[in-house]
Amino acid sequence: MPSSSAVTSRAVEDACFGIARTAREMFPTFSATPLDVSSWSSSSATERRRVRDDYELVKDMPAPQAPNAGAKRARQGAKTQAKPQQPDDLVSSQEDRAAAEAVKSANRAAAAGSSSQSGGVDSSAGALVPFQEQEKKGILALPARKAPKAIPPQWHAPWKLRRVISGHTGWVRCSAFDVSNEWFATGSVDRTIKIWDLASGTLRLTLTGHIAAVRGLAVSDRHPYMFSAGEDKQVKCWDLEQNKVVRHYHGHLSGIYTLAMHPTVDVIITGGRDSSARVWDIRSKACVHVLAGHSNTVGAISCQGSSPQVITGSHDSTVKLWDLAAGKC
Repeated sequence: MPSSSAVTSRAVEDACFGIARTAREMFPTFSATPLDVSSWSSSSATERRRVRDDYELVKDMPAPQAPNAGAKRARQGAKTQAKPQQPDDLVSSQEDRAAAEAVKSANRAAAAGSSSQSGGVDSSAGALVPFQEQEKKGILALPARKAPKAIPPQWHAPWKLRRVISGHTGWVRCSAFDVSNEWFATGSVDRTIKIWDLASGTLRLTLTGHIAAVRGLAVSDRHPYMFSAGEDKQVKCWDLEQNKVVRHYHGHLSGIYTLAMHPTVDVIITGGRDSSARVWDIRSKACVHVLAGHSNTVGAISCQGSSPQVITGSHDSTVKLWDLAAGKC
């Protein structure tokens, strides 16, 4: 009696023979011989030639259109014709036509004039005049725009350093000129104010009185006074005839960083770290206005001479314009 393994192998062989028989029946031309690769090139050349011949036949034909495209265009044209024109559209179209007719008539007249001057040669009704002729006769529909001309900078001799003046022992934080143009003053972190001769650069006078850095100076052009302000919260009025302090202005709560004098009104304006600018009457020493509105140190002040107005700049990145008559921004 055969063993179970022999029976299993016999069944597998029968199954394989059956599959091979079925494959031969389905593919009778199949053979185990190697393929003829040389025939591939000839068949591909034939296929390319057939495709090229087909393209030569259809390359001049019109492009295919989508179905019902003609009917859709006809419907759109009918809608456009049925839509009534607005009055504004009519006016604009009439204006455009009138402008075009005016340009054409001008071109005809220019062409007729040029033909008569050249010996009576008759030009056609719609002849166009060259652009150069239009520019000469001034009949351009739009005037020619000229390119802007850049102004070349003027050369000047290089600036030369004339003199170096030294005398302060600290940073120089402010300066002011006398209206007579004979001397100028400087204020420094060394708490002194020095007056220098402008022509020679020599030191004329040293004024002491501040106990902190001097940050602002102003010389009056109507009175023999000079005003100074410092980080010691003090504003002083110096009499230049006696070379001493004659007035003090008290009111700032912190150091003063800038000082300006109005050119037409007898007031001075100071600003500092208390985020305010104060307006002082130079004679009565009274604080006329407190210009409060900044949220940080007031570091710059400028006065307008034609009207009682003041501009303040602050470390809070804002610039404010104040009316001295009302004391408001």
